[in-house]
Amino acid sequence: MKKILIAGFTAGIVLLLISLGLMFLVIKIFPGLAEEYFSPVFRWSSVETDWMFYVHPFILSFSLKWFWERYKDVFKGSDLLRAFEVALVYGVVAMLPVLWLTYSSIDISLGMVLTWLIYGIIQAFIAGIIFSKLNP
Repeated sequence: MKKILIAGFTAGIVLLLISLGLMFLVIKIFPGLAEEYFSPVFRWSSVETDWMFYVHPFILSFSLKWFWERYKDVFKGSDLLRAFEVALVYGVVAMLPVLWLTYSSIDISLGMVLTWLIYGIIQAFIAGIIFSKLNP
């Protein structure tokens, strides 16, 4: 149990830091895409909801940790290959269906949806690397 908690919190902290870094990188590299977040489709930042952004990496890391513990023996190869497989499974099984619905029902660009998909796959890849190192 201790190994699971350490791996989950480690991945959560790393994902939070990377999330913040990627957010600023996207603003710098794709200012037009970042400007889309000021659309009325999204609610404005508030104390009541901002905490959700900071908790999300921990929810994701513990969810992926559960998945890792359950299926880690299925993924073969190096740590990077195993992490990449976990990331692809997460992207295809968890993200693609919900992003399909999001794109079809909310007025957002395909570019935004694709960046969310890439971002999610990157997060799962990083968590997979952490899990494969801490609990192979």
